[in-house]
Amino acid sequence: MNYNRAAMNNRVTMMTMLVIASLMVSPIVVADNTEDIPTNAQNTGVHDSLVAALSHAGLVSALQADGPFTVFAPTDDAFAAAGIDLTTFDTDEENATLSAILLYHVVSDSVAASDVVDGMSADTLNGDALSFSVTDGTVMVNDATVTTADVMASNGIIHVIDKVLMPPADLVDIPTVAQGTGIHTALVAAVVQAELLTTLQGEGPFTVFAPTDDAFAAAGIDLAALDTDEGKATLTDILLYHVVAGAVPSSAVTNGMSAQAVNGDDLSFTVGEGVMVNDANVVLADVLASNGIIHVIDKVLMPPAEVTEADGEICYNMATHTIAAGASFAECMAYAYYEDFEMNGQTFTGCYNTVTHTLTMLSQAECEAYMWTPAVDIAMTAGATTIHNSLVAALAQAELVATLQGEGPFTVFAPTDDAFAAAGIDLAALDNDEGKALLADILLYHVVSGEVPSSAVIDGLVATAVNGDDLSFTVADGVMVNDANVVLADVPASNGVIHVIDKVLMPPTDEPVLPEGCDYVIGIDESGYAYDTTDLSVDVGQTVCWIWEDESMAHNVAQIENEGDTSRMLGGMYSGMAMVSLDYRVTFDEDQTFLYICEPHATMDMVGKVVVGTGVMEEVDEPDNDSETDSVPGFTAGLSGIALAAAVIMYGGRKSEL
Repeated sequence: MNYNRAAMNNRVTMMTMLVIASLMVSPIVVADNTEDIPTNAQNTGVHDSLVAALSHAGLVSALQADGPFTVFAPTDDAFAAAGIDLTTFDTDEENATLSAILLYHVVSDSVAASDVVDGMSADTLNGDALSFSVTDGTVMVNDATVTTADVMASNGIIHVIDKVLMPPADLVDIPTVAQGTGIHTALVAAVVQAELLTTLQGEGPFTVFAPTDDAFAAAGIDLAALDTDEGKATLTDILLYHVVAGAVPSSAVTNGMSAQAVNGDDLSFTVGEGVMVNDANVVLADVLASNGIIHVIDKVLMPPAEVTEADGEICYNMATHTIAAGASFAECMAYAYYEDFEMNGQTFTGCYNTVTHTLTMLSQAECEAYMWTPAVDIAMTAGATTIHNSLVAALAQAELVATLQGEGPFTVFAPTDDAFAAAGIDLAALDNDEGKALLADILLYHVVSGEVPSSAVIDGLVATAVNGDDLSFTVADGVMVNDANVVLADVPASNGVIHVIDKVLMPPTDEPVLPEGCDYVIGIDESGYAYDTTDLSVDVGQTVCWIWEDESMAHNVAQIENEGDTSRMLGGMYSGMAMVSLDYRVTFDEDQTFLYICEPHATMDMVGKVVVGTGVMEEVDEPDNDSETDSVPGFTAGLSGIALAAAVIMYGGRKSEL
C-alpha cells in the first residue's frame, strides 16, 4: 500500500481523533465484524444505493474477498445529492465509468482513523489518490467528511462519508458541469454569448458562483437585447463578477470575508445559518469540476457601478435593498463597521456613519454594502426593493410598465406587498379586459404627473392623480395620503420619485350625473319588464324623474290606490299613455307613499313605490257640525231641492225677459 504516515509522536493525537470520530452519531451504523464489507453495508440501512451500485458494476464479489480493504462508504443521501442514476449506466463503457467511481472509494489495506494524518494521501483501487485533511478532530477525504469511522468488517474497515468521491479523471470542466445540471441553461447560454466558454474551460482553478435559471429569469436579463458589442461587454462584466481566480471551497469562507472577482470588483460573504455572497444565498456548495469549484446561488450578482458623486443620485444598500433617503454622496461613503470600538468612554459594535455620527445595528456585510449609484426608472426601482413584487406584477398585468418607464416625471405612491395582501387584490381574477381596466384605474390612482417631494406636501393639499381622481394629504406626526401612511418618502428614480405607503388607495366611486332638476332617476332594468328602482325613499320637496329612452317596449307611470291594484287611480298622478321614451317628473311636497304601476305590464308585477318623508299623509280635520240639521232625515236633500227649484225659476224668468 502506498500512503504517507506521520511520525510516532502523532499517534496520541490520532487516537484522540479516533475517539471523537467513533462518537459521531450521524448516521448510526451497527456492524458485525464477522461479516464482509458488502454484507455490513447492506445491513446499515443507509447504504442501499452503494450496495446497488456495487451489484450493478459487478464488484460485490471483489469486496467479499479476503482483503483487507478500506472502503469510504457514501450514504444514500450522498448518492442522491450526486445525482447518480444507475439506470443510465447501460453500456460497457458506462459501467466501466461506474466501476472507476466505486473503486475510487476503496484502498487496498486497512486504514484506521488512527492512521490518518493531515496532508496524507492514499492510492485507491482505480489508480487515483485520495487526499486527507484533519481539522479540529474532523477528518475529510477529498471534499467529503467522515461522519462515522472504523466500522469493522471481517475483511477490512468502513468509514462512512457524506459525499460521493469523483475520480479526477471523471471530472469535467466548469461549463460542462454547469450544462449537465439542468438548472444552468441560461448561465451557459450567457457564457457562450459573451465568448467566455474557452476562458472557463481553461486550467484555472476557478471558483464560480453559478446563478440558477430562476435567478436569471428574476433578474430580467434578456440575452437578445445584449447581443451587441456594448451588450456583450456588459454581459461579460456581469459574468466575470461571478468568478474568482483560485479554488474557494465553502470551508474557506468566513463571515465578513471579501474576495476579488475576475472583473476586478469585490464580493462580500456573510456566514450565518447559511452562506451568502453579496445578497445571494448559496443553495448548493462545493460542486467539483476538473478546473475548479462551483457554488450554486439563487440570484444574479450585479457588479457595483464605478461612480463618482456626479454619477450617482441615490445611496443604495445592495444587501438590504434599501435606500438611505436623502443621504448625500459623502454620507453614503461614510458607513463603516466597528467591533468593540471605544468612543467617548463607550464601547460599541455596529455600523457607524462618520459624517452623520449615527449608529445602526447592521451586520458587517450590510454595513459595507452601501453604494452611490445612478437612479433607475420607477418600475425598475420598485422591482429592486423586494417589497413591491405585487405592485410590479400588477403593473405588468395592467400593461403600465412602459408608462412608468417613460420620461415623466411621475410621483408614485407605492403600496407594499403587505398592503396588497391586506387589500385582497386577486390578480388572477382581474386577468380579463374589464379586470385590467379596473386594475389600471386603481394603479393610476397612485400616480401623480410631476414630481412631488415630501417637502412640497402640506396639510390639506389636494393633487389630481393620473386616473382623474383627487388625492388628499394630511400632515401631522407623519404624512398620510387619503387613509394610507407614507412609511418611506423621497425614494429617487430617474423619472420621478416614489413614496412607499402601507395601504392600497381605492379610487372614489363615480357618482352618476343626474339630469338638472332631478334628485333621483328611475329607469327600466335590463329585463325590460321592471323599473330599475322599485322601492325609493325621498325627502319632502325632492323631485323623482322617470326617464328612459328608446326602450324595446312602451312603459308608463300610473298611480294606484292600494298595493296589488292593476288599474290606475282616478285623479291620481299619471304620465300618460305608455311610451318607449319618457321624461316624467314629480316633485313631492308632502309626506305620503306613492304607489304606481306600468299599465301594459301591471299583471307582470311591474310596480314601484316612493316613500316621501314619513310615508303617511296628514289627515285634514273635518268641521264638527253639531246642529240639529245633521240629525233631521232628508234635510240636506230638501235644501238641495229648494236650491234646484230656485235655479229653475230664475232661469225661466230670465228666459221670458229675452
